[in-house]
Amino acid sequence: MTNSRAPHPLSREGRSASLSAMAKQPPELLIVGGGITGAGVARDAALRGMSVALLEQTDFGAGTSSRSSKIIHGGVRYLEYLELSLVRESARERRVLRRLAPHLVHPLPFLFPVFRGESLLKIRAGLKLFDLLAGSPRGEWSRHLSPEGTRSYLPGLRDPLKGSVLYPEYITDDARFTLANIASAVEHGARVANHARVLGFLTENGRVVGARVRDLEDDRELEIRAEITVNATGPWAEQTLVESGLSVPKPMVPSKGIHILFERERLPLQAATFLKSSSGRPGLAMPRGPWVYVGTSDEEYVDDLDRPRATAAEAEELLELTRDCFPELGLESGDVKATWAGIRPLIREDGKSTRDTSRHDEIWTSPPGLVTIAGGKLTTYRPMARRILKAVAAARGRPLPGDERTDRVLLPGAPNEGLESFRDRMRVALSRRNVRGLTLDRIEYLYGTECEVLLDYGDEDPSWLLPLGPGVPALRGEVRLAVEREMALTLEDVLDRRLALLLFGPGGGLEGAAEAAEIAGSRLGWSSDRRARELASYRILVREHGPPGRIR
Repeated sequence: MTNSRAPHPLSREGRSASLSAMAKQPPELLIVGGGITGAGVARDAALRGMSVALLEQTDFGAGTSSRSSKIIHGGVRYLEYLELSLVRESARERRVLRRLAPHLVHPLPFLFPVFRGESLLKIRAGLKLFDLLAGSPRGEWSRHLSPEGTRSYLPGLRDPLKGSVLYPEYITDDARFTLANIASAVEHGARVANHARVLGFLTENGRVVGARVRDLEDDRELEIRAEITVNATGPWAEQTLVESGLSVPKPMVPSKGIHILFERERLPLQAATFLKSSSGRPGLAMPRGPWVYVGTSDEEYVDDLDRPRATAAEAEELLELTRDCFPELGLESGDVKATWAGIRPLIREDGKSTRDTSRHDEIWTSPPGLVTIAGGKLTTYRPMARRILKAVAAARGRPLPGDERTDRVLLPGAPNEGLESFRDRMRVALSRRNVRGLTLDRIEYLYGTECEVLLDYGDEDPSWLLPLGPGVPALRGEVRLAVEREMALTLEDVLDRRLALLLFGPGGGLEGAAEAAEIAGSRLGWSSDRRARELASYRILVREHGPPGRIR
């Protein structure tokens, strides 16, 4: 007898079947781009009952959506530019996303320090306005802290300090948050495929009717036709249009932002904070588990969009900012453990620097059959999806089916029971199986109900709950989960965007890379040569995201 069970839609086999089905059964909506914007559109459309296909040229979230500051934030900085509608939308979305994904959207106190020469009254008034725009309940209103109270959260912060204002924000793992939206879209009928590069749009009589696609995993080309195509390629939006010979309504300006990572023992922050050096250079610092990262630059980027990296000079500049803000800590270049760079997809505004350019989004609907989204940010991806689908309805000439339900349907991984009771139950179950310490903390940070899959693996064979490598706070079963149920097809997919070890693992997770390649390779059918190439590529990736002295 044969096993008639259908493959998991986010397995390698499920991906291949989805691509074939897209080509045979044209969807109503084809989305190009698997970052948070494309994932959000796919989820919203699928929840409305539309037939949806999504293609991503590398991996879900591989661009900006895994290289952000990883904050679900209200946009306090935008008050400076009087972008009140953007602040209101962002601030209110935080609470929605916390409700939809409590396992991934983690509360974090955030401080706005005020130094001599700055107006504490002005900052307090601005954050009271923020409280009102956010509709924050009284228990979450911003509050003033003395210099001593500020330093209880931020030891070693420079003088002359007048105090600070404390208010709540949220932190997430942006890559896994993007993946959760992809998985939700799939749960409601969308077909998705990563490592599927769009070679160009199909046109008939001046109308876009789909795309030519190269399946990079199975080495085949397909034509996928659709009633409407959405270009949600973020920083690549302009390039995607130009490569198909289409005009660009407004020029875009990619802006590069970098971050550097410290061990929390060396930068012992108990809250996130805005930073400002004595010369006025701005930044931010975010604690995450045993780490703290500092960002960010905001400069126009003119190099390869596919491979942004932090340069040694850029990393040293951020290190100098950190030293200036925390002069007592004696931070050195050797304290920087990792770096990363991401590209913001901004719409050019004449006479403005990238820092001063608005983070608003725009939708372009030319030529017929194609909807392009430009700009935007992580926190407001749901309202962006709503606006995009409104444009899709106009392009179709008829209303969308169903109603928007993205604010009511929990994201995959969110427990139906209370979050704390679920976590307590999982911690007990994992601890009984000798999963403890940083590994347990990290799993709690990255996974929700997926923990139950890991426990099932451990019941099947206890070795799945063994460490991936010496000193690596990750489990062997996480690699299996990534390739069987999360469409990870390369070692980079696994260790960077599924397990978060490239940026937040000791040594970039290299001590577990060989074992991860063996597990992934055995399930994905890699040859010994393919495993060697995957390992070699990952070692290069670790070096490129390493400390400043190792960056070229």
